[in-house]
Amino acid sequence: IKKTSRVSKFVTSSDGCKIFAEGVGNLEGPTIVLVHGLGLSTVVFNNLFKDDQLLAKVYLVRYDMRSHGRSGRPVNQSDYSSQNFAADFMAVVEGFNRQKPYLLGWSLGGTVATDICTHCPAGYVSGIIYVSALPYIGAIMMDLAKDFLKNLRPRLVAQDVADALQAKIDFVNSSINYCNASNWDDRLLWVGAFSHLNANDILNAMSRQQDPEPLLAAGREGLRLLHLYGDADQQLDNAVAEAQVSQHFISRKVVVIKGGSHALFYEFQDQVVEEVLAFVTE
Repeated sequence: IKKTSRVSKFVTSSDGCKIFAEGVGNLEGPTIVLVHGLGLSTVVFNNLFKDDQLLAKVYLVRYDMRSHGRSGRPVNQSDYSSQNFAADFMAVVEGFNRQKPYLLGWSLGGTVATDICTHCPAGYVSGIIYVSALPYIGAIMMDLAKDFLKNLRPRLVAQDVADALQAKIDFVNSSINYCNASNWDDRLLWVGAFSHLNANDILNAMSRQQDPEPLLAAGREGLRLLHLYGDADQQLDNAVAEAQVSQHFISRKVVVIKGGSHALFYEFQDQVVEEVLAFVTE
């Protein structure tokens, strides 16, 4: 097995924004680019970056979305265009010299698939993997978000610093269904990642403009989709994304994991890895 050691680097996007990215795994296997959710960073994928079954067969790349983690944080909303998010993705893929990657988007990370279908060359990705994903920023959010998340959103950007921090803790804890001693260290790490974002960073990430039509068109034209979610997700009613988006994909597989939480790849790692490997090695 040609498993490589981890490579960490900053790549430069088309507008000059620095994007932090890491890669590890089998250089001869297919590439999966992992994109984290709101407020978080590459650290959420630490478990997958150590999954020997996965690393034996694929090359994993992960990066911090702009305004998150170690990547740049432009101040203006205009810097958060769909085109820039597509450029960030391409800069990462090219920075690791990979071709035809799969995108795995968790939660807000799923929105990047829309940017790719809108602004990357046709056929740039081999397929999309949604994990408890938000497919695009827009009206769908009102149906997809459960009341718990709708009530949490304004608190994340509140002026009350103590409550904003508590909201970040509540956000992380609600993504994991069994908060216990064994995942305490990881939850500290995730909340720590979220604590690096200010209200402006969060607003920029959540309120950018996207057009879902190119995504749906790609699905109708045969772009492959694997949609994974849990039926016990505290944040999202994922059946909404399945009905409004996944149904447009003529080449799709939808897997609903019983008891599955929002952070499905974390709590149900083995099932997710099994489905992902089957999808990318078909």
